[in-house]
Amino acid sequence: MMDAVATWLASIPIEALYLVLGVASVIENIFPPVPADVFVALGSFLAAQRGAALLPTVASIVIGSTIGALIVYFIARRLGAEWLHARLKKAGMAGYEEKLTVAYGNYGTLALFVSRFVPGIRALVTPVAGALRVPVGRFFVVILVASSVWYGVIGGLAYKVGTDWEDVRTRITHLGRTVSLVAALVAVLLALGFVMLRRRRRGRD
Repeated sequence: MMDAVATWLASIPIEALYLVLGVASVIENIFPPVPADVFVALGSFLAAQRGAALLPTVASIVIGSTIGALIVYFIARRLGAEWLHARLKKAGMAGYEEKLTVAYGNYGTLALFVSRFVPGIRALVTPVAGALRVPVGRFFVVILVASSVWYGVIGGLAYKVGTDWEDVRTRITHLGRTVSLVAALVAVLLALGFVMLRRRRRGRD
């Protein structure tokens, strides 16, 4: 299927390619057919092969991803926390939801930003933010910045590597693991900092 998609993308005008990448990014947030990282890397790689510029390629993906995230956010906001909890519990993901909820309660939007880079939790940031009724302005900024950073790096890497798709895929996998470890480390440091801060406050009281 991926080969067929790649062949089709290679045949359409570059302007249409930007549009397709943007629309696919919207859909990917709502119903991800493939891992987002692989999709973005493949789209950027094919765009590079077509001679498309990096900036509009990444911009189309980031804009589409942000729009898709906002759609999921508003759906979750409308349905509420109880509905989301029931769905995630049925899927065996309630534990991740609870961790993200606690992290948001302790660190606010910073927790949402960091969580966007942590496997197992990153996909839940959008629906949980909607269910918790995180202010839409804050959520928009978090998603836009996180998507720009992450997809910008992936797109840039896909352009830089050149003509070998398997090499791109391998590097993206390694990058994902490295960023995940860094994000997890930041999350641990934030948790330790929060515990130490609470202990100091209790000591003063």
